[in-house]
Amino acid sequence: MNKILLGKRFREIRKKLGYTQEKFAEIAGIEPQSISKIESGKNFPLLSNLEKIADRLNINLSDFFVYEHKTSEDELKNLLNKTYDELPREDKERAVRLLLALKL
Repeated sequence: MNKILLGKRFREIRKKLGYTQEKFAEIAGIEPQSISKIESGKNFPLLSNLEKIADRLNINLSDFFVYEHKTSEDELKNLLNKTYDELPREDKERAVRLLLALKL
């Protein structure tokens, strides 16, 4: 396991839950400096701390190690094109309008 990758995932989970590092540390029962060091890839958290954090946040321990949601730019384009090609004409128009609205 790469420290930097785990740190990024750790930060991603914290932000998804809407917590500052300080609040996340408080809930997790660890020092805010520890959160910062984990997120920056300087330290690995102890497994016992990760278990405690996962338990207190009501998430699975494995969530810290799941990266399948990360998709490359090319994979996203291919998925978008494939999905678009399978849509009926009227849904293609809706999809384009939706994408344009997201761009605003």
